[in-house]
Amino acid sequence: MGEKAPTPGPMIPLKDMPEEAKRIIDRAREKKVRLRLMGGLAVRMQCTSIAFCERPYSDIDLVGLSSEAARIEGVFEELGYVPDKEFNALHGGQRLKFEDHANNRHAEVFIDKFRMDHTLDFRGRLEIDTYTISLTDLFLTKVQVVKLDEKDFHDTFSLFRDHKIGYDDREGVINARHIAKLCAHDWGLYHTVLKNLERLPGFYDHFKLDKVERESMDRRIWILRLMMIEEPKGPLWRARDRVGERLPYYEEVEHVGREE
Repeated sequence: MGEKAPTPGPMIPLKDMPEEAKRIIDRAREKKVRLRLMGGLAVRMQCTSIAFCERPYSDIDLVGLSSEAARIEGVFEELGYVPDKEFNALHGGQRLKFEDHANNRHAEVFIDKFRMDHTLDFRGRLEIDTYTISLTDLFLTKVQVVKLDEKDFHDTFSLFRDHKIGYDDREGVINARHIAKLCAHDWGLYHTVLKNLERLPGFYDHFKLDKVERESMDRRIWILRLMMIEEPKGPLWRARDRVGERLPYYEEVEHVGREE
């Protein structure tokens, strides 16, 4: 009789974070589970100028669907993660957390929506890209932050430097039409995105952009602002615009996903 095949040992998360993120998404795909990467690692995966965009990362952030939450947990457990049972019991309707004890970090899955300063709904948009949320949605997760920190600006510049502004979700294109339509239904999001776009040129020197890069950034900012401003707005939006910042227009939340 032949020798018995050895029993495979437990899977251990990879130390290399970009490769580990791909491993998670590939295994989820095998299980018919939709997971897409977001955050700084997703920016790195989308960009071609790695030397410019790369920075330290601490955790892996993804987006999944509530209809697949039980299977999401199964995927992570197969891959060597330990569910944070207390966190998941409290927040499982919105986020799931899984500990990677081998590398002293964790993976977090936002369910259906990204709820931070503003809420972005990813249902129906997870099929646009193979490994990350769409380039457009990724850009929005950064530029929706009211109090941008250096990492947010770094990621925003990285996305702008390597991609075009356009009118659809083609590869390599930030979809200005989609952003304009979302902002036309949400005054708070519109106000935040517009203010952040106006702030970007003030960081050209900080990120050492040359003349050609500055001119390219100026054109992209101008196109996106113009699309947002000219998108038709409804009466409720216009009424909210008259109130302006006198009423709260964003959520004061703990920025769990921004340290990545």
